[in-house]
Amino acid sequence: MSTLPFGRRRRPRRYAVGLALLVAAAMSSIAVLVAPTAHGASITDGGRTAYGTGMVSATRPMVAPWAGGPGADRAMAGLVGADRMPSFDSAFVVDKDGGITVTETIHYAFDTSGGTRRGIFRTITVRQGVDGRPDVYRYLGLSGVTVSSPTGANSTVQLVDNGADVTIRVGSPSVTVSGTQTYIVRYHLANVLNPFTDSQTAEFYYNVIKDDTVPKDRVTVSVTAPAPTTDVRCTRGVGAACDSATGGATANFAVTGLAARENLTIATRYPLSAFGLIAPDIRTGTASAPGSGLDEGVARLASLASVAGGILAPIIALIAMGTLVATRGRDEWYAGLTPGLTPGPLAGGPVDSGSAGPGGVSGVDGAGAGGIPRSGGAPTRRGRTPTVAVQFNPPPGVQPGLVGTVIDESADTLDVSATVIDLAVRGFVRIEEVEGAGMFARTDWRLTQLPPRAGEVLRPYEQNVLNGLFLQGSPVLLSDLKNNFASTLSATKDLMYDEVLSRGWFRKSPQSQRMAWRGFGFFVMGAGLVTLFAYGSISRGIDATSGISLPIPSGWVLGAGLALAGFVIQLLGARMAAKTAAGSAVLAQSLGFRQYLVTAEANQIRWEEAQEIFSRFLPFAIVFGVADRWAKTFQEVAAAAAAAGQVVIMPDWYIYHGTLFPDFGSIVDGVDSFSTTASGTFQSTPGSSGGSGFGSSGGSFSGGGVGGSSSGSW
Repeated sequence: MSTLPFGRRRRPRRYAVGLALLVAAAMSSIAVLVAPTAHGASITDGGRTAYGTGMVSATRPMVAPWAGGPGADRAMAGLVGADRMPSFDSAFVVDKDGGITVTETIHYAFDTSGGTRRGIFRTITVRQGVDGRPDVYRYLGLSGVTVSSPTGANSTVQLVDNGADVTIRVGSPSVTVSGTQTYIVRYHLANVLNPFTDSQTAEFYYNVIKDDTVPKDRVTVSVTAPAPTTDVRCTRGVGAACDSATGGATANFAVTGLAARENLTIATRYPLSAFGLIAPDIRTGTASAPGSGLDEGVARLASLASVAGGILAPIIALIAMGTLVATRGRDEWYAGLTPGLTPGPLAGGPVDSGSAGPGGVSGVDGAGAGGIPRSGGAPTRRGRTPTVAVQFNPPPGVQPGLVGTVIDESADTLDVSATVIDLAVRGFVRIEEVEGAGMFARTDWRLTQLPPRAGEVLRPYEQNVLNGLFLQGSPVLLSDLKNNFASTLSATKDLMYDEVLSRGWFRKSPQSQRMAWRGFGFFVMGAGLVTLFAYGSISRGIDATSGISLPIPSGWVLGAGLALAGFVIQLLGARMAAKTAAGSAVLAQSLGFRQYLVTAEANQIRWEEAQEIFSRFLPFAIVFGVADRWAKTFQEVAAAAAAAGQVVIMPDWYIYHGTLFPDFGSIVDGVDSFSTTASGTFQSTPGSSGGSGFGSSGGSFSGGGVGGSSSGSW
């Protein structure tokens, strides 16, 4: 009889193991808890497929959970004394999906001369190395373990995952056993069959007995599959033939006098068409990874908790954050009032000082020039931004940068650039274009500090901008501020948040709220990633001990779920910066004023006020992103004035170099270019230099057949 498998060697075939990223939709199905593993894999080379397989050495299981009884220290140590098996009968039923259902009938004679015994154990190989591939292993999923004893021996079962193998421990520490007892052990192993596509055959090549210290008087093996065998083989020890090996609808094998540590390997062959899509389960990692050392019940609870946690974490995060956004993250509005109106100055509610815009209406709903009051005790409601009416002036006492902060709840660089332009309009700064020399030279701008006008008072953030611009003196080129304004920019943004908070437009700083939720989200996401990588590999052993067959480790499910929950927290946490009713009134007026800027007609503007209104409203138009539309309106005003023999005076706070007589469009183009360039300049920081650089084979499964098992008593 030829040496297994069937007198030939084949090179392995590789298939990539497909693992999809866990998303919320996939997590919603709890069917993953009981679904069979879906990892189809094999190793390929040249179109030929082979799966020679033996076992790597397995570490012995821990006995701490069973400690306390006499002889417990002998458990799983293979010290069986004169124990023997009068008979060992193993029946294999091969599934269409390549797994096997095993029923072992064991007649076990205990030698109690060296101490009391509590039962037997069976050690089953579940992880097996691949020759030449230390980074992967073959996985045989163990499930459905049951034990009974017709002779009445205690059949309590504990599963202990040792990494490469799982020990089925039968008996109780408090119950002794003696004489000859019969045990019936049943279990299922997944992905055992080896497919060979070149010959269209499938092989069941298995180590029935491997490294077993208990001698056996007689061993019989039967194999039933969806189709009759086309060939059978059986070897004992080092290549010796078995006593009998017959094929057919059920293959039968028998040996007598199997000595301690004498192995028994069988092989059967079938038409590949008799099975479904079968493939070994190849996973990343090492076959000898340590097991959990947990009781099966505890391991099952841990696996279920991990999967449930991974599924529920993003769902809970979505529900909790959605509820917070719906209840606390929506803006407040004055109840019963038209958006933009306020109940007037409230008792104890300070108002903001400032002036109404040129040609504008002072006061808001009786609030006077003092601006928008705090909400105080006025009734409010929460909700979305309603439809607003056109406003012909910006909110009184509210500067362009603050309007930008209220609209998007963020003090950004554009708001600071608009503040610089507003300071120029109000007479604190003169902006002058400087034409660069050379064909490819870029336009620069000279900024000159001017004496303040009488009655003009700067807000802290405005004063900080002014100080940062002229830190080295006046005048200064905009290009000279490159890499020198970033600290001023950051401080200015903080002061702008302080300003909107002090005015009562927000209960908390929008930036601090976003940072807090972002930090919390990063913490949860980080915990998820740590769980994914640190606990993921550990959970493999726990899952194996639990008897639950999962396509991916439960630790991966938990880690991915926590990471997704962290992402949800970050995403929805950014929407938690809600405005007060007073802040919403500013928002409504600002949006109404924007409507005016984009719908204003030239015939609505008096020629004598054109220059003042153009300049005053231009920084707001830049914040709203409608400066071009505003310039077009005033070009029409200037054209109408010229036709009537009137002259519209151009702004003197911006000196344009392009033409001797610039028009409003030229001014806006220059100011818009200045704003864009300034935004980039203000953010610039000293850079750094440097760089980085960066500099298959198959294999068969180690040893003889797939898997293996051994026995002993404890």
